[in-house]
Amino acid sequence: MREKVSPPKPEDKKKRFIVVKKRPFFTTTTRIVCPYCGNDEDFWEYAEGVTIKTHYIQNEDGSFSPISDDTQIFGEIRFICGKCNSDLTKYHKQFLEMLF
Repeated sequence: MREKVSPPKPEDKKKRFIVVKKRPFFTTTTRIVCPYCGNDEDFWEYAEGVTIKTHYIQNEDGSFSPISDDTQIFGEIRFICGKCNSDLTKYHKQFLEMLF
């Protein structure tokens, strides 16, 4: 006699994730779009080897107020997607051109 085999349960199946790299596209306003997740709003810069000098004065109540600051970057600057943390450094030049 043949033994009945039940179909595999959904939790027994292994899930596979495939990361699809989409080509970046630019709209008429030349917005940067992450080719990995489609994010076009949240980005950040990551700078290595940074020296920040800030000049403060102390107020009469003991608090401090910044007067001026000077930032020097000695290392690499990377441009990162704020949603999936992908390295988008190749778009950093375009980012700098659109920085206001």
